[in-house]
Amino acid sequence: MSAAATKVLHHIVEARAAIHAGEPDLAERKLHQALALIDYIKAVRPGTRVADHIWVAVKHLEYQEPHEVALDLIPIEISLADMEDVILAQRSKQHLLDIRNHIGRDDADATRKALEQLRGSLAQTEIDLPLTSTEQHINKAFALLTEGKTTEAEQALKEAEAGVQFVSLGKSIPLARARRSLWQAMENYSAGNHEAVERDLNQALKWLEWINVGTDTKTGREAQRLHTEINELLDREKHKTSGTETELGGFWHRTIGLIEHQVETLYHAWRDQQSDNHLYKQLVDAKLHLFYAEHELFDSGDVKGAKQELIETAGYLREAAATTSGEQKSRLEALEKEVTALGSLAGSPDAVMRSRYDTALADLRLMVRKN
Repeated sequence: MSAAATKVLHHIVEARAAIHAGEPDLAERKLHQALALIDYIKAVRPGTRVADHIWVAVKHLEYQEPHEVALDLIPIEISLADMEDVILAQRSKQHLLDIRNHIGRDDADATRKALEQLRGSLAQTEIDLPLTSTEQHINKAFALLTEGKTTEAEQALKEAEAGVQFVSLGKSIPLARARRSLWQAMENYSAGNHEAVERDLNQALKWLEWINVGTDTKTGREAQRLHTEINELLDREKHKTSGTETELGGFWHRTIGLIEHQVETLYHAWRDQQSDNHLYKQLVDAKLHLFYAEHELFDSGDVKGAKQELIETAGYLREAAATTSGEQKSRLEALEKEVTALGSLAGSPDAVMRSRYDTALADLRLMVRKN
């Protein structure tokens, strides 16, 4: 994937050179090649394979009984296993468990809804936003070239370069590598290999130390907080205290949220809007803390931690609502009330609360994408 993204960048640079040389036809050919490679990147993303299998399962439900669709879960589960260190695999597995339960009850509507929720949980990875931005800028350049506006087309391609440069970094970015180290620590802890756990955690710490350089302030602060907590866990691990496995899962979960947050912040900066759009910043920060709350609510049982994350979320939503009006303001106020309600239910998680949480996070994700 990273190699393909680098080739996309190569074609964009060639297209810009062709525009400067007065060869718009050559520029268009290079952009066609860039778009073909973007289609390839989309096709090989781990989430794409799972989404294809989900589509098959949903189609089968149109004319088969739920228990007959059970076989469709096998390729979905295999593909999810390949994604363990890539995206939101744990949440996806929860949806998969729900699907199995609904199939066991032969409940077609609930099975279909759970499949759609599974597909929704895979909707965003660390490459989606910049990849979409790159494609939009290339298509814009095409239109401008057709109109003979070569200067504007060249500017659109300059903006496209920023997005694809991030995609080409792939899993080499520090946060992604820290996440991988934490995943390995979880695996080694389960295997009882405490020496390897210590080594993995120290590696994660090294990657987190890189994050303050050239990153946004919020991500930097959260990375430092994570760094401190991992150090504290390392000290406790030397004394073989309990609770390590749950904490490791929480750390891994937070790196996913941080990666999304960093990408969304970078994406917005590429479009030269960050300094002017206070609403977007508040939405992104709110989503980070709502995502953090998931582990405390449904995995670790840390009621105090969950309530604190939800209070942070509600605060950012309140600030966001203050910057807008009309329907969007009403939606933000309603979401703030729902998040506050979730805080009052912390400590008593059940299927209804899980559904309310998932809906709130999905609504917030949608708002981020629309702003």
